Amino acid sequence: MALTTPFARSMRAFAHPAVRYIGARTASPQAWFATGFAGDGAVVCDVALPGRGHGFAKHLRTGAVVAFGRRPGTFATVFDPATGQPLKTIAAADDRRFCGHGLFARNGAVLIATELEYSTGDGILGLYDSGDGYRRIGEYRSGGLDPHEILLLPDSVILVVANGGILTDPDAPGIKLNRDSMESSLAYIDTRDGAMLARLRLPDEYAQLSLRHMAMVQDGTVAVAMQYEGPSADCVPLVATHRHGDKALALLAAPDPGLSRLRNYCGSVAVDTASRVLAVTSPVGSVTAFWDLPSRRFIGVAEMSDVCGLAATGRDGEFVITSGLGGAATVKAVERAAHSVSDGALAAARWDNHLLPIGV
Repeated sequence: MALTTPFARSMRAFAHPAVRYIGARTASPQAWFATGFAGDGAVVCDVALPGRGHGFAKHLRTGAVVAFGRRPGTFATVFDPATGQPLKTIAAADDRRFCGHGLFARNGAVLIATELEYSTGDGILGLYDSGDGYRRIGEYRSGGLDPHEILLLPDSVILVVANGGILTDPDAPGIKLNRDSMESSLAYIDTRDGAMLARLRLPDEYAQLSLRHMAMVQDGTVAVAMQYEGPSADCVPLVATHRHGDKALALLAAPDPGLSRLRNYCGSVAVDTASRVLAVTSPVGSVTAFWDLPSRRFIGVAEMSDVCGLAATGRDGEFVITSGLGGAATVKAVERAAHSVSDGALAAARWDNHLLPIGV
């Protein structure tokens, strides 16, 4: 619903005509929303969701946005961000659950969602016909357990998926059952027929790193942010890059204490509009970390409590970040200081993990 919730009505006088970022927020233990806001922090749309939201996908032609339920999600809600009007709620198929992410492929004709097979935990990519009421038309195998974020390469044909490799009990998703035998991977899949084109794993010494979120660089390089399931006292690399065709993932170095500030957990990852600065957030460490991509040099960190949502703005080296404790801010890699864009309503929003940049 557009500007009809108490949260959105409080911002009506400041409404901006264009949504620039969309994030999922929790208003209470039983109230969840997909909320769009402008660059100045004005709330533009506030769409009620049937459960806790996570990631988003945007149809480039129609502008429709899909909010995916957090793993193991039972829904995906399609809505118009310009009006806040819900268009469709997609229910999870039998023995399937959404894993929080997806994208539009084949020129927008098909929505592809990361899913898990409820009975086995196997990774699935569900296919939905966007021109036929989002009817489920098939599925591909993701190449591992726990598929999370997916991206399209610049050719728009090949899809890359981060398989987290973690087996969970769907009825108690916080319980991880295979930390000692997990097999996380980066898989490249042909969107036309589901053919597995490549599947890469990290070296055995980093087998307990779970590949989860990704960002695309203009040249087709994929930046991957990870979470470490090994001993908490370890300090391991948490970001890697890869180009389709390369034989191995390349880990990005960071000196201590910068790396240790991430607390072995990356929540979101983004690349600035110039594809020169890579940013990752750590809600556990309450920091956003930055790397210079051409030199692969670690720049430093900026602090914000429980920060996780992350998106590039239209300015070089600048990002929008949001907190699970409330609030949104901009941060520049060169300054590494957060500048709030929140007023009372936006500052009170308890944001989930991700932001979708639209109209930036």
